[in-house]
Amino acid sequence: MKTQVSQLTPEQLPHALMLAMKRKTVPGINWDPAGKLIEKEKISLIYFGTHWVAMYMRPFTDEHDATQKSASPLDAVVKCFIQKKLGSEIDLSLVK
Repeated sequence: MKTQVSQLTPEQLPHALMLAMKRKTVPGINWDPAGKLIEKEKISLIYFGTHWVAMYMRPFTDEHDATQKSASPLDAVVKCFIQKKLGSEIDLSLVK
C-alpha cells in the first residue's frame, strides 16, 4: 500500500528516510542528519507564519522537484528529501 509522503506519521518517517537514504538501519530523525541533508541536497527551508516549507529547486529555474510543508521544520526537510528521492508516494511495505 502506497502512502503520500506528506501524510507520513512520526512513526513512519524514520523508515521512509531509511529507504530514501538506502540504509539498512533506521536513522534517527534529528537535526544532525537533517542539517547535512539541507547542505548536501541544497534544500531550501522557509517559514510562512503558520508552517514551514522545505523545497528542492532546480538550479537557475523556478521549477522544483519536491516541496513539503509541516508545522515542524525538521519534518518538512525530511519529507522533502524523501519525496525528492522516492517520489510523492512511497510503499512502506518495502521496509524489512
